Amino acid sequence: MIRLLLWLCVLALPVPALAALEASVDKTRLIEGETLELTLETPAANRFSRPDLAALEEHFEIRDSRQLSLVSQLDGRTQPVTRWVINLLPRRTGYVVIPPLSVDTLSSAPVSLHVLTASEAARDNTAQMAPVFIDAEVDTETPYVQAQVLLTLRVYHSLSLYDDSTLTGLDIADARVESLGPPRNYEKLINGIRHGVIEIRYAIFPQRSGELEVPSQLFTATTMPSRTADSPLARGRLVQVRSPGIVLQVRPIPPEYPPGAPWLPATDVTLSQTWQPDPNLDLLTGESLTRTLTVQAQGLNASQLPELSSLGGETIAGLRQYTDQPKLESQVVDDGIRGLRQDSAALLVQQAGTFVLPALQLYWWDTARDELQEAQLDALTLKVMSSQSFIAASTPTAVEASEEPFVTAPLWPWQLATALLGLALAICLGLLWRMRRMLESLQHPYQDEEIFDEEVQDNPLNDLQSACRSNQPGEARKALETWARQQDSEGLIGLTHQHPELAEALDELNACLFGQAEHHWRGKPLWRAVRMVVQSRKRQTEPGEPVLESLYPKV
Repeated sequence: MIRLLLWLCVLALPVPALAALEASVDKTRLIEGETLELTLETPAANRFSRPDLAALEEHFEIRDSRQLSLVSQLDGRTQPVTRWVINLLPRRTGYVVIPPLSVDTLSSAPVSLHVLTASEAARDNTAQMAPVFIDAEVDTETPYVQAQVLLTLRVYHSLSLYDDSTLTGLDIADARVESLGPPRNYEKLINGIRHGVIEIRYAIFPQRSGELEVPSQLFTATTMPSRTADSPLARGRLVQVRSPGIVLQVRPIPPEYPPGAPWLPATDVTLSQTWQPDPNLDLLTGESLTRTLTVQAQGLNASQLPELSSLGGETIAGLRQYTDQPKLESQVVDDGIRGLRQDSAALLVQQAGTFVLPALQLYWWDTARDELQEAQLDALTLKVMSSQSFIAASTPTAVEASEEPFVTAPLWPWQLATALLGLALAICLGLLWRMRRMLESLQHPYQDEEIFDEEVQDNPLNDLQSACRSNQPGEARKALETWARQQDSEGLIGLTHQHPELAEALDELNACLFGQAEHHWRGKPLWRAVRMVVQSRKRQTEPGEPVLESLYPKV
C-alpha cells in the first residue's frame, strides 16, 4: 500500500511537456484478465537500443514485445522514430501504475491504469472506452446567410483500422457544401491513450436564414484483429459510429448593409487593379488601354464575387469598353475557401480630351468583427491628345533655300557616299557576272568538244567520249585500252610515259575501278587528258614537218 501511495505521489509531480521517451497505452480502464498495449517512442534511440522492462514484472506479465523503425514528419521536417510495443497483462486489480522505463539514458513518465473486477465492470457503464468514436464541430453556430461555415469531422480510433473505412456524403438542403481537400491523418494522445485521427473538413454556405440542421454522419470501418488470442477483440469486426447533429442559427443580411450592393459576408476582402500601358502618360486618340480589376475574398467562393466594370457602370462619351471573359478561381486554404475574380476590359480612346474614370467602391460585411467594411479604388483621370495635332507638332517647319542656304549644304556628303556605294555595287556585280561565265565554261568542257572519226564504225575514241560523258569507268577503261593500242605499239604504257596528264587521269580511273577511291568517278579529267594527247599528236603530224614511220604497224 505504501508503494502504491509513492507511485501516486510521483504521478502528481509535473511532467515535462516534451519527454524524450514517450509512453502511452491503448486503454487506461480495463477489466481483469484483459491485456493492454504499452507503446514507448523516441526519436533519439537507434535500432540496437532496448528498453529495460524489469520494472514491469512486479505488476504485469509481459506477453509480447516488438520494435518498429518509423519515419515521422513534424512541421515539414522528417525524422526517424523508434517505437516499442509491449503487450501486458495486469497481475492484480485496482489502480496500477506503469513505472518509468528507460532506454539508454532516456526515461519515460509513469502511466496510471484502473483494472476493474468483473463485478465492478458490470456496475460501471464507462468501464470500457469506445475504441472508435467521431466528433463534429463548426467554427460558428450563428453564421450569416451565404457566409462560410467550417465543419470539421474527426474520427478517433485507438485500434488499427483497415482501409475500407467510409463516411456518408454530406448533403444539406438549402445550403451549398464543398469539400476542403482529402482527409488528413495524424495521431493524438487522449487521457494517455494514443489515438489515430482521421480529419475531414467541409465548407458550408447557407442559402437562407433561419435554422439549418447539419445532419449526423455515419462512419463505417473494420477493426484489425488483436495480436492476443484472449482479447475480446481477437477478430476484426465492423464498427459504425455517428457524429452528433448540429443546428445552425443563420442570420439574415444586416439592415445597415447598403441596399442594392452585392452581399459579401467574408473575413477579408481586397480590391486591386493593373493597367497596360501606364494611364498617367499622355495618350493619343485611337490608342487602347487594358484595365484588370481583381477582387479577393476570404470565406467566399469565386462565383459569389460580383462583376467589376472599368467604367463603374457609366457611359463616358469618347471611351468605348470591350470586356473580356472573367477569370474565376477558388483556392482551398487553412481558413477555408479564398475566392478570386479578375475582370479585364480594353478601353478605346476615340477623341481627344480629359476623361475621368469614377472611383470604384465595394461594400462587404466583416463576419469576424461583425461590421460593415469598404474596399475602394480612387478615381483616375486620362489625358488624351489628338493624333493629328501630335503629328503636326512633331513635323519640322520647311525653310526656303533662299533664306537658309546652309540647310541644304550638309546633304552633299550623303549624296557622294550614295554614289560611291552604287559604283562599288556595280563593280561587284560585274565581277560576279564574269566569274559566273568562267565557271560555266569550266563546268561544260564538252560543249566545244570535237567528235573524231564519226564516219568510222566502232571508233574507240567515240566510245571513250560516251563513257566519259556518262561517267562509266568500266566502259571508259575498255575504250581507252583499245584506243591506246591504235596510237602506240606499247598501248597505255607507252602513252602514259609520253603524256603525264594521261598517266594521272589513268591512276584516278584505276583507283575508282579497284575500290581505292571513296568518291564517284568523273570522266571529265580523263577526256581532257585524251584530248590533249590527240591534239599533241595532230600537231606532230601537220604538213611541213617530217614524220618518221613507226617500226610497228598500228592495229
